Amino acid sequence: EPDGIIEWRRDGVQDGVFRQLKRGNYEPQASLNMHQMRVKEARVEVARFIQDCYRYGVRTAVLIHGKGKRSAERPALLKSLCNQWLPELEPVLAFHTAQRQHGGAGATYVMLRKDPLSKLENREQNRKR
Repeated sequence: EPDGIIEWRRDGVQDGVFRQLKRGNYEPQASLNMHQMRVKEARVEVARFIQDCYRYGVRTAVLIHGKGKRSAERPALLKSLCNQWLPELEPVLAFHTAQRQHGGAGATYVMLRKDPLSKLENREQNRKR
């Protein structure tokens, strides 16, 4: 449904962390606007975007897919496909339909794993304490 909510999280993502994502409490650090993209192009761009975010240490991003209400033939197609594609991408920990200020039902928050360099930096900082 164009106005429906999509959500998913990997095992191990804490309830409180997912709740914060759902509420929009993690400010998106990057965004991908998929309006006017064809399905094949969107699939490639989503995969590339997620990998780039992971590589550069982005923890929260937003995909702007639109609601597809004007597409009488297949409404919410890109939104539905994002719901299918995102769990297949290794860096994705969780996703949820965005809050109104970030695009509402036409956008999706994506939470990403920490990249290896960030993990190492965190370990080093914790050891020094």
